[in-house]
Amino acid sequence: MLALMAVFAIVVVGCSDSDNNNPMSGSQEPTMDIVETAAAAGNFKTLLAAVEAADLVDALKSEGPLTVFAPTDEAFAALPPGTVEALLQDIDALTAILTYHVVVGDVRAAQVVNLSSAQTLNGAEVTIMVTNDGKVMIDNATVTVTDIITTNGVIHVIDAVLIPQAENSASRIGAQTTASSFFFGSYRIGGGWISNAIVDGRLNWLTRYLSIYTVARLAGLNTLATAVNAAGLKSTLQWSGPFTVFAPTEDAFGALPEGTIPALLNDPETLANILLYHVTSGRVYAADVVKLTEATMANGGTVSISVNGGVKINDANVIAVDIKARNGVIHVIDGVLLP
Repeated sequence: MLALMAVFAIVVVGCSDSDNNNPMSGSQEPTMDIVETAAAAGNFKTLLAAVEAADLVDALKSEGPLTVFAPTDEAFAALPPGTVEALLQDIDALTAILTYHVVVGDVRAAQVVNLSSAQTLNGAEVTIMVTNDGKVMIDNATVTVTDIITTNGVIHVIDAVLIPQAENSASRIGAQTTASSFFFGSYRIGGGWISNAIVDGRLNWLTRYLSIYTVARLAGLNTLATAVNAAGLKSTLQWSGPFTVFAPTEDAFGALPEGTIPALLNDPETLANILLYHVTSGRVYAADVVKLTEATMANGGTVSISVNGGVKINDANVIAVDIKARNGVIHVIDGVLLP
């Protein structure tokens, strides 16, 4: 371990005086955030292009702290031909992969080497291993530079792109429905303490920079996200708003009669009508919801709201409130609303 820490010390502080002006040097008080630091370094162009395509720039510029395992341009270039181009056209997969490189919190090298795994923003865990020759491996990637301190976290440079696999996924909240099973491997995200922290509002400082659609995925509401996609509403919940969404849990969808979800996924018009019955315009926070007796939803229907030992939307209980997103707010409910 002493030998390993010596390697870290050489990488981080074994620099010449000229490194005082190097944005990747850990020897000075940081003045740039994660995105600015990576841009100034000059060898993370592909990563930053991917972050921009996935609409994650503002999240990585948030107050943090965040830890980013950052693949270099060479790491992306080593992927099979056409992979990067395909990912830039498949934002769901790209988002899942990029969030697999981010850990909530400020995790320095001295902590990393004492871990065997870490849960990422994706919800899945990366494995961490120290080899006999002192190298630190994050899954199949080697850490080449450590402890690049920024104003909102820390960057560790890695020499390969991390790809989340289904077997690495954290335990998910709720039942796995037919629809949620469509999110396999690197597509399906959400779970573990990350989802819990999002649902109970502890990560509002981060989710307020993300779209409703992305927040729902990170919160482990994968059936809802799948349905939104199938109904052609993904772009609306990414870029329009503001909206308030009453979001059913995985268990809520799982409680529907057998065969309901596959049938709805093959009937986009009916599915869209049901989903829009869970959405109302504007940001309606919990403090305002409890003052209402009904609300008009985006499909033109009306839901009843009652407060009696708890808040109900029609027959569904509100079980989590005020999850912030860039374009609205999410309240989680334990039932699917049917117009």
